[in-house]
Amino acid sequence: MKLKNGSEELDGLVGVTMMSIRKLTETHPIAFYELVMLARDPKHKLFGNTSQILSNLALVTNGQVHDSIRNIVLSAVEGSGMDMTLGSPVEKV
Repeated sequence: MKLKNGSEELDGLVGVTMMSIRKLTETHPIAFYELVMLARDPKHKLFGNTSQILSNLALVTNGQVHDSIRNIVLSAVEGSGMDMTLGSPVEKV
């Protein structure tokens, strides 16, 4: 599956990751914000217990975002701060 950032990821991984991210936006919006910040800047330090929350959803391992997860997050999220929106990461054909 071709993503908006030009990368290609497996359909199943994109689907499962998006389900986890959507759940995160509903249950832990601060952790969602932190995930996006970490995807945008690998040196970002996660706030509070967000590392544990993100690890429980398999979005982060040892405080790092896997390259495939990063591609999905970067392709799905637009905007910054409180103006972030979550959309489809898939490139329109």
